[in-house]
Amino acid sequence: MKSPHPFGKVPFLIDEEVSISETLAICTYLCEKHQNVTLYPANLVEKASVNSWLSFTLTDLEAPVWGLLKHITFTPENQRSTNLMNYLREEAAKVINQIHFNTAHTWIAGNNFTLADIFLSHTLQWAKLCGLDVNTETNCYIVRTQSRPTFVKACEKNNL
Repeated sequence: MKSPHPFGKVPFLIDEEVSISETLAICTYLCEKHQNVTLYPANLVEKASVNSWLSFTLTDLEAPVWGLLKHITFTPENQRSTNLMNYLREEAAKVINQIHFNTAHTWIAGNNFTLADIFLSHTLQWAKLCGLDVNTETNCYIVRTQSRPTFVKACEKNNL
């Protein structure tokens, strides 16, 4: 079966009359559609904070981390570039060190768990899989996100 995604990738969502590609677009669409979901706030100020963290995660952090993960995972060992991997590690480390948690907030963008937490913690987990170091505060944040009952349930459901 041919993927309906314009670039032949996943994820792709077909919902009634709308077709949506790309993870963030799908997630925000579903949150907006199901407004009882608190992952994407309706309040403009809260939404701005979530959007800021989403943007940071998907541009500054994900680029070097995903690049490194793809290179490690999908490039045959004899074709890997040590220079490229070192560069990506350095770039990712710089960005990871820029992350500071506001102690007045429970989560990254405020006191509610949001899409920003899902995207950030997932990308930080990729960083750890690549052997990148995270400080104790960041590691505790990752553990908290992965200790949430819905995360545990999703892992069990998907045999992870």
